[in-house]
Amino acid sequence: MSLTRLQRNDPVLSAEVRVEAAAWVARLHDERRGPDVKADFQEWLRESDEHRRAFDRMTQVWEQTGKIRLRARADVSARGRSRFSPWAATLAATLVLVVITAVYYWRDNTLTTSVGQQQVRVLRDGTRVVLNTDTRIEVNYDKDMRRVRLIRGEAWFEVSKRPTWPFLVSVGDQEIRALGTSFIVRHDNDQDLSVTLVDGRISVAPVVANGQAPPQAPQVLIPGQRLVISRHHAPAMDRPELSRVTAWERGRVEFDETPLEAATTEMNRYSTTRLVVPDTEVAQLRIGGVFRAGDSDEFVKIVTAAFGLRAERNGSDIVLSRSTTQPPPPTVR
Repeated sequence: MSLTRLQRNDPVLSAEVRVEAAAWVARLHDERRGPDVKADFQEWLRESDEHRRAFDRMTQVWEQTGKIRLRARADVSARGRSRFSPWAATLAATLVLVVITAVYYWRDNTLTTSVGQQQVRVLRDGTRVVLNTDTRIEVNYDKDMRRVRLIRGEAWFEVSKRPTWPFLVSVGDQEIRALGTSFIVRHDNDQDLSVTLVDGRISVAPVVANGQAPPQAPQVLIPGQRLVISRHHAPAMDRPELSRVTAWERGRVEFDETPLEAATTEMNRYSTTRLVVPDTEVAQLRIGGVFRAGDSDEFVKIVTAAFGLRAERNGSDIVLSRSTTQPPPPTVR
């Protein structure tokens, strides 16, 4: 049966299952695979008919890749490079990329973004992760647990449902447990940890050593709640507007009666140009609106015009200060 016919007649497979199947094909063909790989694969295969169908599909992709590559080499040697089909070359490259990407899912356990950069990644179990600016996570999956450590930054997790395979995110001394859940975790210097639940159910609790009793009961969140844990005050729970919390995924930063100092701190996350507000009175001016993440120049243009402020460059910094000609209004929206 041809690959095209198989794709037409088979029921549609979910993206996460296709990713898992492709990863298994690549892993089983890896000469460096460990002794437990085959047993783990058989366990995964028995979980559902969809897994078996996806594996058959990706196996054919692997085989088709090899055939196309061999056929392409024969074409080049027999007829010359000018006769090599561009379509065959493109298809071969695409199929090889599927396999290479699958291997990457299994082997790369560190994901990072630079300042102003965002990435969308799919982990080997189908979990979708959106990394915000200047973020670093480490992924460590084994047969008992799916573990992710957020070292810095902000990440949005859409966890693939696996009832027998718990998903944990650790941040500092806190641990978030989820299953089939969508939530956002942020960890930076000013706000040690914030966890916002978009959908599903999660619990947040301090990490404890084996055999020790937890110092406090886990805090369970319901959709729409945000838990903020800071070294400056006791843990607090609130209900922010989700559109504002998730604006960064759309390349936006939203403010609502936000002190200018806090607003510039947020804008600084997305740009190497640093906004500085040395005047304490100016720092407390409140601002509202939607801005493009990373567009510090546009932000400065709007703020200086609205508040009557002065902007001066000092190296890579832009210093915002009070203009001597007119006092700033109390707020801008």
